[in-house]
Amino acid sequence: MRELVDSTRIADDPAALRARVADEGYLFFRGLLDPAPIQKLARDIRTALQADGWLAEGVDPDVAELRPPARDFKNVNFLPGYTNVQKIEYLHALPHQPALTSVVQALIGPDVFCHPRKVARLVWPTELGTTPGIYVHQDFVVEGVMDMFTTWVPFVDCPPELGGLAILTGSQNEGVSPRFDHVDPADDRWATTSYQVGDVLLFHCLTAHGALPNRTDRLRLSADYRWQSAATPVPAEALGPHLAGALPGWDELGANWTTRSWVRPPAGVRVVERTGGEAAEIPPSEFVTVPAQTPAEGEHVVLAGLFNNMRDAFRPTKAGSREAVIDYHITGKNGTDHHWQLVVSGGECSVAAAGQRAGQVAISSSFSDYLRIVSGKMDPMSALGSGRLRIEGAAELAVEQLNWFRD
Repeated sequence: MRELVDSTRIADDPAALRARVADEGYLFFRGLLDPAPIQKLARDIRTALQADGWLAEGVDPDVAELRPPARDFKNVNFLPGYTNVQKIEYLHALPHQPALTSVVQALIGPDVFCHPRKVARLVWPTELGTTPGIYVHQDFVVEGVMDMFTTWVPFVDCPPELGGLAILTGSQNEGVSPRFDHVDPADDRWATTSYQVGDVLLFHCLTAHGALPNRTDRLRLSADYRWQSAATPVPAEALGPHLAGALPGWDELGANWTTRSWVRPPAGVRVVERTGGEAAEIPPSEFVTVPAQTPAEGEHVVLAGLFNNMRDAFRPTKAGSREAVIDYHITGKNGTDHHWQLVVSGGECSVAAAGQRAGQVAISSSFSDYLRIVSGKMDPMSALGSGRLRIEGAAELAVEQLNWFRD
């Protein structure tokens, strides 16, 4: 694994910034931001989490020990503490600091804006059972906005053992691809550093990245801030709070802020409802090379991400001693049969494309309908009644397995 290259000396050179993104897929700035308000933000976050029982009571929150169980954003025990974190104004104000906005403007253009949705990362030690972010992924597959950039900002000093972010250099020019792997420290294409408070890592939406496992006994505190041109349509969900629906809206979260400008999009930006399948038809980029790919290849990438998330979400205690082989047949835009197989055996869950074991139940749908179902935009029972979702075989298993994953 190599060291990230510091781009501080070219921070005000748009051509040089773009050239480095085209070559490496990222820009790293050592000490770009004033560390003092970020350190205060980290303390405010720990204080909010301590009040919700994440940290031991009666001691300074900066040194308080973690109190299991581990929490991550797909579990209900995460939400009360996370709601209080999202109420902290500086979490939302931070990316609007001139030192950072000047860099993204130099790179993207004067009409760039930061998504109102800010994603705080409160990462528990991996050995306690949570794995958010350690699977390699590309943000375009998640967000569906071409030439969106992410800035990853650590709120604490973050040596590799605390689970800092790593970048797969060159991956920005390889299109979208299914990835089930973790960061490989033996692969010299991977780059990371020992992050310090005030550092900023910026990368293109096609740049593959992943977090290293947190091998300490502490929380890793950081945030993702996403940027795009106002000339590009923005997904509707990017305008609301992270985990909207499970968390209150901006009126409640920002009730005590000095201003709501941190979460206000620019006037006139076009808002679209994304389907989750945007990666199936990847558009051209102004910043990186986009190789040709068929719709079927793009659909495969999207489904790989969904099934990888299922594997990650599996909870052995919920499945007990159950053994199961479940087939999924998802029909693509051009009629491609995307066959995926989920296997639960011996307390473990695996997923594979075109699995070879005999399935006990088969779940079928079109690609577009399946995305609507898993995103909560289509009711599965209504889909079953209308024939847009089909179950063949052990229907009771298809229902039971829904309880084996995160709550």
